[in-house]
Amino acid sequence: MGEEEDDMTGRHGFDAGTLSCADGLAQEFRRRILAIAQGDVLVVTARDPAAKEDLPPLARMMGHEVRSIEASDEGRFLMTVERGR
Repeated sequence: MGEEEDDMTGRHGFDAGTLSCADGLAQEFRRRILAIAQGDVLVVTARDPAAKEDLPPLARMMGHEVRSIEASDEGRFLMTVERGR
């Protein structure tokens, strides 16, 4: 699991690799989103197919704005979330 940070733009990356929701993806997402400043953006990359269904509602429930959801040809899922409260 990698993390990239670009302090100039407030964008942070979270590559969840093959971590699935059953393996703690939701908890790690929570930890990562709460570690960035309000208004900053977390770009999540995941390979678990269920992440596309599970993470966006979790982000919204936590008070964050899901800016985009994309699926790549390689079977990855990219979600861009702006930290709210």
